[in-house]
Amino acid sequence: MRLRTHYWLLAFSIVLPVAVFCSIALDMLLTAQRASAMRHIEESARSATLEIDAEIRRAQSVLRVLANSHSLASGDVERFHQEASAANAGHGGWIILYERSGQQLVNTRLPYGAALPIRPDPEVTARQLDSGTGAVSGVKWGLDLKRPFVTVEMPITTAAGDRRVIAQAFTPSYFSRSFDARTIPASWQVSLVDGTGVIITQRGQADDPARRRIAGDVLAGMQAAPDGALRHAGADGTRFHSYFVRSALSGWAVLVSAPAAEINAAVLRGMSVAIGGFVIAIGSALVLGIHTGRRLVRFVSSASNAARSLGGAMPVSGLRQSSIGEMEALNDAIRDADTRLRAEMVTRASVEAERNELLVRERAAREHAERQNAAKDEFLAMLGHELRNPLGAITSAVTLLELAGRQGAPPEAGQRAREVLRRQTAHLTSLVDDLLEVNRALMGKLALSKQPLDLAEAASGCLETLKAGGRLEQHRIELRAEPAPVLADATRLSQVIDNILDNALKYSPPGSAIRIQVARDGGMAELTVSDEGVGITPELLPRVFNVFVQGEQTLQRAQGGLGIGLTLVRRLVEMHGGTIAIASPGVGQGTRVTVRLPAAPAGGADPAAPPGSSSQATG
Repeated sequence: MRLRTHYWLLAFSIVLPVAVFCSIALDMLLTAQRASAMRHIEESARSATLEIDAEIRRAQSVLRVLANSHSLASGDVERFHQEASAANAGHGGWIILYERSGQQLVNTRLPYGAALPIRPDPEVTARQLDSGTGAVSGVKWGLDLKRPFVTVEMPITTAAGDRRVIAQAFTPSYFSRSFDARTIPASWQVSLVDGTGVIITQRGQADDPARRRIAGDVLAGMQAAPDGALRHAGADGTRFHSYFVRSALSGWAVLVSAPAAEINAAVLRGMSVAIGGFVIAIGSALVLGIHTGRRLVRFVSSASNAARSLGGAMPVSGLRQSSIGEMEALNDAIRDADTRLRAEMVTRASVEAERNELLVRERAAREHAERQNAAKDEFLAMLGHELRNPLGAITSAVTLLELAGRQGAPPEAGQRAREVLRRQTAHLTSLVDDLLEVNRALMGKLALSKQPLDLAEAASGCLETLKAGGRLEQHRIELRAEPAPVLADATRLSQVIDNILDNALKYSPPGSAIRIQVARDGGMAELTVSDEGVGITPELLPRVFNVFVQGEQTLQRAQGGLGIGLTLVRRLVEMHGGTIAIASPGVGQGTRVTVRLPAAPAGGADPAAPPGSSSQATG
């Protein structure tokens, strides 16, 4: 064998393995490049889908908040229009409120008061109200808008019981910002497609009035699975590698397409470098592979740990920076997902807290209304009973008068009948006057004529009046009073004191003590009336001043009266700038009533010197 042959054999033995390994390496490079590009395409499609879904969820959250608007519940459409305008998604979005017929009630794209159209598909509104389920629409054409738009719609029931459909409308270009903010090559096509294959928007293109559709084979592939890779030709024959992700929330799909020539060109550009550096790569591949492998492991480990902490107590941290675009894009996607998830959690927590607060308020208001309604029924029943007694007596007196008019009837029968009529008419007049007095007080129609008075003298005067009428004979009255000048209406002040003393007398057993004390406490004049009577139950005590609240009906009927005196007393005391408080240890342990009025300023009392402190007992 010749030496040249050995040279050729040696060259062949060197070139053949190099060529084999080079071809394998090039094939691996081509495969890896395509896989990396497809990962980038997939990540871009998924992240864009997440952004679109976040926009839709954000719109749904805004609609839920607006559904609980107080102005919507009260029918204040103008204020709701203002609130909806403030909560709008921004440029390219507006909020619409529909009734069942499809008539627009609010449209923030138009000024308040403008004529609003009826939607061309009112059956959609009715279907949503019947099913209670909202929808995300495909591309629709606005007749008045003269351009395409999409909507996120939700059926609601207002606090007033009205059923409506509220929608957040968007121009298709509104979603283009979800594509523009991402690191996607300019030569790649990014499209948002609705469930019927109509292109909602494409990156870098304005809203399309023609509403173009994607190719039939692409639509068929997109409808066959929730996501996946596609290879197809464009309208001009360009071949594309694409990846689509269909949103389960809206039914829309994001389609990211990269030209196949661009991906192959990237591979071919790397072939010359790979061939030239293959020999060098043989020596450094091991070291570089170990080093790169370790860095990749550390990067993946940090990304996995960050993914586990998404939505945790602290923001995502500890992500390793990488010079590889796809890996750094993964970092950005993790940070962005953490930010959106955290914001969504805060929004949900806020909406849930507001909903719970509204529910608690509604329950409290309903319970209060039920209590008030029951108290009103009891009051009306008591009032009917109170009116029936004098009316029965009056009826009997009228019968006696008729009998007295006949011959042979004793003359004193007619006199007794007239006395009954006079007494019961006075009683009815007193009942009606009490009701009118309370109504005027609650309506704020009472007028006070204030003048300098001594609270001690007013209390003593009321006691003298009761004593003259024989009301104090069965009780021990203890009065301790010192001068306490006030500015008050004499008639109304006497009315307050008389009512308090009357309650103490009515509800105290014969022989028990009633203690009245008048004193000055700093800048206030204080009247305290304590008795040893039946007392007040702990359940009734917080509500004794309410106009329709009564104690046990047996007690009320035994003592007479409408039980509205304390309501009038509190109103009169408040009109004088004072306060009234009632305390009772319990049933059978008596009651203490305390009235505090602002003391008259120095020199503001009556020039006549007030009497000194007094202490007396009657009974």
